[in-house]
Amino acid sequence: MSVIFRVILIVACFFAAIACYLFGVPVGGIVFVILGVVFEGLFWIGIFGKKKKSSNPESK
Repeated sequence: MSVIFRVILIVACFFAAIACYLFGVPVGGIVFVILGVVFEGLFWIGIFGKKKKSSNPESK
């Protein structure tokens, strides 16, 4: 996955979480709040997700 695509996907998850929170909290829609939590989780996993292992034999 290219770096630019990953950054765009992470930012999209961030804005989707904010949109779900903004819509769900005033209306009382628990589904949107849960979706906000899911998108926020995807955002944080995208930021701090697991790193790829180096295939360099010298690093072992």
